Amino acid sequence: MFRLLLVLLLLFVFPPWAIAAGVVPFSFRTPLLLLMFLCAVLYSFTRGLTSVELGIRRDNLVASLRINFLVSLGFLALLSVLYYCGCIAGPFYSVWGTFVPFYLFLSAPIQEFLFRGFLLAEMRASGIERGWVFVLVSALSFSFIHIIYGDWLTMLVTFLGGLVWGVVYYRVPNLAGVSLSHALFGLLALLGGLARKL
Repeated sequence: MFRLLLVLLLLFVFPPWAIAAGVVPFSFRTPLLLLMFLCAVLYSFTRGLTSVELGIRRDNLVASLRINFLVSLGFLALLSVLYYCGCIAGPFYSVWGTFVPFYLFLSAPIQEFLFRGFLLAEMRASGIERGWVFVLVSALSFSFIHIIYGDWLTMLVTFLGGLVWGVVYYRVPNLAGVSLSHALFGLLALLGGLARKL
């Protein structure tokens, strides 16, 4: 349990806090995410976690893609409601360029590895098997990393997304489906006006 708390503190709490507090410049967010990923991969290797335990698998790929497609439709409906209620500003096209490919192909899959695959494997290795504990810790950690944007709505939406992806991943542990869903939802959220500080 102490090991898990240390991992949570060093990997999931300290980096976003350092940016939000101004200790680390906001412009370092991408290298910091890559460093978090590298640390998690190295730690997983030394811990003896297998690719299957980390959600890198093919046996449940179709089920993962199917359920995450439905989740993506639900998120699209949520964004539409937020837009029509005036909670988000609407189209925000300045994200096009180098950020979008990075987000789609690296950032979203890396975040899913960290907050779903790695975290569930580490919690199970620490003796925590209750699904609701994983879902809650995963959603809180995932939401907290978005504190760097300084926007309560972004944190709320990412917490809700984290809850949904946590439940889906716990039931069908495959990173492919949640990564695609995350990438699609994140792109639509960025274009819709969430997290404009890029």
